[in-house]
Amino acid sequence: MRKEDLSIIVVDDLQFSREVVKSALTKAGFGDIRTASSADEGMFLLNEKRAHVVLADFWMPGMNGLEMTDLIRRWDENNDRYTGIVLLTAEDTTSSIVVAFDRGVDDFVSKSASQFELAARVYGAARNAFQQNELRERTRMISNQFMRVKQFCLQDPETNLPNRVQLESHLKSLIDHCVSRGGGLAVGLIEVESEDSMLRPGTLKTIANSLQLAIRPMDTVSRFDSNTFAVSIYYDDPEVFNINLFHRLITSIKRHTHQTSDEGKPLKISTGIWYGHELDPQPSTQTIISKVQNSMERIS
Repeated sequence: MRKEDLSIIVVDDLQFSREVVKSALTKAGFGDIRTASSADEGMFLLNEKRAHVVLADFWMPGMNGLEMTDLIRRWDENNDRYTGIVLLTAEDTTSSIVVAFDRGVDDFVSKSASQFELAARVYGAARNAFQQNELRERTRMISNQFMRVKQFCLQDPETNLPNRVQLESHLKSLIDHCVSRGGGLAVGLIEVESEDSMLRPGTLKTIANSLQLAIRPMDTVSRFDSNTFAVSIYYDDPEVFNINLFHRLITSIKRHTHQTSDEGKPLKISTGIWYGHELDPQPSTQTIISKVQNSMERIS
């Protein structure tokens, strides 16, 4: 971290003080130094271009240094950044220092301090801000990577369907919706096997596509396990719910796969169905899945 790469904003209502501070920092090797005659102007400069450190007078007419500190910290929070703040004051009292640090100030320097002390404190605040922002950037990168991994973990890589983890999360949401707003829920499992119990990726994708083509847009197809697919359906009125929908899904699989695997072996299909309306008492996701599994029957 080089001094010439750091951005500093000096805020002081007295022009003489601004020039003295700017001159001292320039001699110390800082390159990007902007000045403002008020806290409002300083915030404008900060919004225009970020700064590593804001060096502000403790006492200024209008918005003082502590009030500006509060505003900068809110600005930092909204922008996920950290700005170093050093307050200048002619008063070097313990009470002033305590108040400043409590309000989020990084450092506190007397106007009577030497240019060497001033430069050292500004550089220290800049180093802290640089490290804080570097940590934030790493955290963002890790968070983005985690979200990508999480998304991948919720998706079956062979069929691009939601996997069992996402299925169970979706079922939990549907159950809660039914309990709070009414309606019914139907869940079906469709197990497809060949003679050697193994399905090639091409067959799996064909089955997945055939199921997606046969359901309504608001229904969901998931890969439950290696050879089993799950279909979850929400319906408003039990009078219009048609359980034959699941039979149409089987017909769709047979039509698209020609009832054989990639090696010409006949497919064996089993299915299980559970459905319920006005879920009271509220069933758990695992309870519903267990009931569907217990109802599995070979149909072809």
